[in-house]
Amino acid sequence: VDAVDGGSVINSFPKKFVTLFVDDNVTAGQWVMIDTGDTTNGLGASITPALAGGTTGTALTFGVATETVAAGGECRVQTAGKFVDASCNSVSAGDALVVNNASAGRAVTYASGTHTAAPPCGVALESDSANLADVLIIDQGYF
Repeated sequence: VDAVDGGSVINSFPKKFVTLFVDDNVTAGQWVMIDTGDTTNGLGASITPALAGGTTGTALTFGVATETVAAGGECRVQTAGKFVDASCNSVSAGDALVVNNASAGRAVTYASGTHTAAPPCGVALESDSANLADVLIIDQGYF
């Protein structure tokens, strides 16, 4: 986002947030997905940690939980922009990310031809350390 009308450039990362019902416990930093099995606040308004396992990933992954919340609560989710310390595994700076790790809510490097069922959900800004990395969340446009 640049300054307007002749002002100097502002170095910032715009962010976007949404607050949604939590169908399953989420931990701050986990990638989350829309839970199509829960209609508490209407279909598409509930979240769960993004699915783990397999090689497909999920197209419903759309952001990162900003707080730890038990099932039944409401969680603020960042849906676009820079997020510090998102859950990631074996990623390097510049890697496109998809969730399909053995741990729910944890992103790994997107591999073309392997992760065929989901688009990348973010980009790593650094290599992960202790399964955490700064990322840019790709705005999926759901909210």
